[in-house]
Amino acid sequence: MRSLQRVLLLAGAAWLAAACGGNAGSDEPAPAPPPSAPSPCDTPGTTYASFVKAAVLSAGQGGGAAIAGCTGAIESPQWTQTGGPAVELLSAKSQTLHFETSTGGRYSFRASFRDATGAARTEDVVVEFAPLGLGTRLALRANQSVRMGGNVSVRAWPALAAGDSVASITWAQLEGPAVTLDTSDPYVALFVAPQVSRDTPVRLRATLTTLTGQTASDDVLVLVERHTQAAASDAAALWAGDHVSRVYAYRPAGPYAAVLQRCVYDSGLRDNGTTSTLCPLSQLPFLAQEVGTALPSIEQVMNRVIVSHDWAGRNFETFLQQHDAQGDFRRMLKSVTAIVIGTQVRPSFYYPATGAIYLDADNFWLTPEERDTVNEAPDFRSGFGQTLQYTTLWRYVSGSESIFRFYDPRQRVPRFDTALVEEAGWLMFHELGHALDFLPPSVYGTLNSARTAWGNIELRYSGAQLASDTVPALYPLTSSVMSGLGQVRFFGATANATQSAYTPQQVAAFFAADLATDDYAYASKREDIAMTLEEFLMARRLGYRRDFAVTARPGPGATGSTILVAWGQRGRIGEPTLRPRLRAVVQQLAPWIDPADVDLLPPPLPMRVGDSWTGNLRLPAPPTSPRLHKTEPTLEDLWLLERAERRRQRLQPLGRALPRFGAGAPVAMQ
Repeated sequence: MRSLQRVLLLAGAAWLAAACGGNAGSDEPAPAPPPSAPSPCDTPGTTYASFVKAAVLSAGQGGGAAIAGCTGAIESPQWTQTGGPAVELLSAKSQTLHFETSTGGRYSFRASFRDATGAARTEDVVVEFAPLGLGTRLALRANQSVRMGGNVSVRAWPALAAGDSVASITWAQLEGPAVTLDTSDPYVALFVAPQVSRDTPVRLRATLTTLTGQTASDDVLVLVERHTQAAASDAAALWAGDHVSRVYAYRPAGPYAAVLQRCVYDSGLRDNGTTSTLCPLSQLPFLAQEVGTALPSIEQVMNRVIVSHDWAGRNFETFLQQHDAQGDFRRMLKSVTAIVIGTQVRPSFYYPATGAIYLDADNFWLTPEERDTVNEAPDFRSGFGQTLQYTTLWRYVSGSESIFRFYDPRQRVPRFDTALVEEAGWLMFHELGHALDFLPPSVYGTLNSARTAWGNIELRYSGAQLASDTVPALYPLTSSVMSGLGQVRFFGATANATQSAYTPQQVAAFFAADLATDDYAYASKREDIAMTLEEFLMARRLGYRRDFAVTARPGPGATGSTILVAWGQRGRIGEPTLRPRLRAVVQQLAPWIDPADVDLLPPPLPMRVGDSWTGNLRLPAPPTSPRLHKTEPTLEDLWLLERAERRRQRLQPLGRALPRFGAGAPVAMQ
C-alpha cells in the first residue's frame, strides 16, 4: 500500500479552584504571561482538578466549570445538573460546562469522567447567581474547552439601556499562558490555544463602556486541553500538522460507537506503507456494506455520526428527516464510513484515507445558543490572487431570492426553519459527490473487508478509474488560461504579468467557452466533477438554481450592490453543451436518477452585464428601481459578499500524495 502522505492545507472574580484527586490574527508581539495562579494540580498525587468561573455571578451572564487532567487526559466527560432551576447544557460532554440563566439562585452540577488512571470519578460544583439587574450588562459566550493549537473565539454580548450605545469593548487576559488576542472586531476575541504541559485554564475579561459612561464586564473560562497533535513533519501521520478536536459518537449505544472516533478522527492514525493503524472495513465498513442494495434508514446513518456537541447530531438527523424525502442523501451516504460534524472543523472536506466526510457545524446550528458553541475563527488562507483584476461570485437562489440568509452575529436570532437545507444541502451534495467519485455504487460489491477504506480505494485512484478521471478524458476542460488562473486563485501561485492584466471581460470569455460550471473546477478535476454533480442535484432535487458571475475585484467598502457583473449565468448546469458531460457524471455517480433528467434542466438565464450582483437577483425581468451605491456597507452587505466568494479562498499549495477534497478543502493539483 502506498504511504498515506496526504495533502495538508488544512483582579475581579478570580478562577476558584478546588483540588480533587502559536498566535493568530495579530501582528503585535506576544504579551508577557499573566501572573500564575496557584493550581490544585500542583499538589502531588492529584490526577484531576475542578475549576469554576466564579463563585457568584450575576444572572444574565454565563456560568462555567471545568474538569482538568493534572497527570493525563480526562476521558468521557459528562455533566448533569443536580440542583437549581433547570438550564440547558449544550456542552454536557465537554470538559468545560457552560450554562446561562436569567434567574438568580444556587445551581449545582456533577461531572462524571475517567481520569488519567482510567478510574471512574465524579466531581460536584456549585455556582450562585445574584438576581438579574436592570443596568448595563455584558455577557461573554461561551466558556469552553479546546485542545492546544486549536482556534478559540469568544463573543461579547452587551445589554444596554434604551437610547444608549456601545462606545468601546476592551479585552484583557487575566490568567494562563500568554496568548495573542485578535480583537479587530471588538465584539469578538480570537486566539490560538497555547502549548501546555497539562490541562490549563486561560481566563479573559472584556469591559464594556457605553456612550453615556456606563461600564460592565464579564470573564470567560477557556480550558486548554493537553493533547499532542501529529507533527507536520510526520509523513506517516494521517493528520500531520492538523488540529484534531475532541469528538464522540452521537449514539453511544450504536453498533460502531466504540470504534468511530478511533477509526476516522484520531491524531494517532498512521500509515507508512508497511505498517498501519487504520481500521479495516471489518471494524468500520462503508454504509453500503451494511445495507446492501437497500436504502439506508436514518437510524443506520445516525449510527455513524460523530459530533463535538449533541445538538449537531440532532440537527443533522432533523435535516435527513425533513429534507431527504427522495433518499438522495442516504443513497450517497452509502459511500462513506462515518460523518464527523464539529465546531472546530473548517473547512468541510471528504477524506479517502478514512472514507469519511468532515462537516463544519456552522452549517447546522439553528438557535443562538447552538451558534455560541461554534468557533468563529475565520480561515486565514484567503489572500490568493490579490493581483488579479477579477473575482468570481456564486450563490443559490429560489425565485428571485438568495437562499443564503444573513443572521446578524451581534443579535440573538435563530435561523429560519428552512436553514438546514439552505445551509447544508449544497454542502452535503458536494462532499458526497467526492465520496461517490472515489467509491461509486458500481464497486460496492467488490469491497474487501480485510482491507482499509483507502486500501479499497487506492487501486481505482492510482489507476485513474474515478469518474473525475474518465469524464474529463472524454469531455476535457480546454482553457489553459483558466487552468493557469486556477493555480493563482486556489493554490497561491504568483500571477505573471499577463495573468494580472486580464480584465473581467476577458476572463469571462475564456470561461464561457469552456465546459466548467464554476471556476472552482480549475482547482482540480476532482472538484470539477463534484461541482457539476452538486449543481445538478441542487437544481433537480431541491429546486435551487445556481448563480455564477465574473466581476471586477472588489475594493474597500464594496458590496453586492456596488459590484457590477461583467458576465454571469443562472443555472449554467442547463447549458446544452454541458449536457453530455453531465449525463456521464450522473450515470456513474448517481445511477438511481434517470439520466433523462439532465434534459429537463431549463436553459441558463443570462445576467445583465453592467447591473450589480444584487440587482441580478431578479431575472430575467429588469430591475424595478436603480441600485443604490452604499458608502458605508452594513454587516449584512459585507457578509453576503464574503459568502459569495468564500468557497474559492480556502486552499493551500500542496506537496503530498493523498489529498482531501471538499468545498474549500485542500485539493490535489491535477
